Amino acid sequence: MRITSPLFALGCYAFVSLGVSAALLGPALPTLAAQANVGLDRIGLIFISMSLGYLTSAPIINTLGARVGTANMLIVSPLLVIGSMALLALGAHLSVFFVATYLLGLGQSGTQVAYNTIFGMQQESERASAVLNRLNAFFGIGALIGPLLVAASYILINEAMLAFWGAAGMALLLTLGALRARHGLPASPAQFTTPQRDAARRLLAAPVAWALCVVMGLYVGCEVAFSGWAAEFTSRIAGVGTAQAAVVVSIFWAALAISRYFAHLLVARIPAIALIGLLFSTAIAGLAVMLLAGQASIAAWLGAALVGAGFGPIYPTLIAIGIQRFPFAAQMITSVLTSTGSVGALFLPALTGVVMSAPALGAAGAWVMLAGLLALVVGLWQLARRALAREDAAALRAGAI
Repeated sequence: MRITSPLFALGCYAFVSLGVSAALLGPALPTLAAQANVGLDRIGLIFISMSLGYLTSAPIINTLGARVGTANMLIVSPLLVIGSMALLALGAHLSVFFVATYLLGLGQSGTQVAYNTIFGMQQESERASAVLNRLNAFFGIGALIGPLLVAASYILINEAMLAFWGAAGMALLLTLGALRARHGLPASPAQFTTPQRDAARRLLAAPVAWALCVVMGLYVGCEVAFSGWAAEFTSRIAGVGTAQAAVVVSIFWAALAISRYFAHLLVARIPAIALIGLLFSTAIAGLAVMLLAGQASIAAWLGAALVGAGFGPIYPTLIAIGIQRFPFAAQMITSVLTSTGSVGALFLPALTGVVMSAPALGAAGAWVMLAGLLALVVGLWQLARRALAREDAAALRAGAI
């Protein structure tokens, strides 16, 4: 599959749309709190229901996806996002917002899984990582646009309502594009010739699959925690205002998008399996640099850029590794990895907030905790690399025989 094809262009637009609908939630919290007549502490619980949408998407996708097909997933998943945006715009109760964000997580996961599976299956080895990184880079672009839509809506009508409808309109265009492109979708023979039950059994019996899930869960949790608390950390450590501190988050998302877009330059020189460890190490270095922001506030900007550059290619590269290792269950491993990522997002952001608010630990303690977790992931990944190397060696011996 050429990255210049119309279908790939639609996939890039899909990830822009996903980034917009995900990133506008945070800035829109005051509007949602006012609509539901609750405090910001309670409205923040909608992020848990969104994570639950991602978490439960794996069994739903693997049960229904095999029946409805990839083409229909590309059509239906954005419709769930449209429904969620409409509920957020029109709802007036916290329970309605819980349903809305659950549907948002489910719809976003379905869209991500479908496009990542399509393009991951059409490539070979390191090429898959390069293509998926290029595709997922556009999520970062959408994440930059989403808050801007909210800001424009506040300027125009003093609430975030217009941003929700804008995101819904983007998702509608995505469904219309999928309707037009569905007849040109490539088949994935390995995915459909292996029975779902057999594929699930083989996947569950593979230690490498479990290792990928653990690494993905911790990574996504750290990413969400960082993006959610980076502005507060910078404000406390560097002693700057809220507006100036918020620039750190924009720098993070910009670096994430750029690093994904140009990840093919690294993948061409470094095997994907080795690249993962290097990326996590880069993110740890970025956190360490940010801890110096008390002496020089520019360190917060530089550190956020390093964290974004390190985090950027990790998700697509892990997905690519999973698809190449388990081609008989490409959609299954993609959905499982996407769902397990939400497990870390359920507790790590909240834990980071607790540590940051603790008088004895504070902002610096929260960042040290995140760095420690990433160091743990590096160690786990080294164990996973050994398991992958043993599998490769066994495959080579079997081929020689």
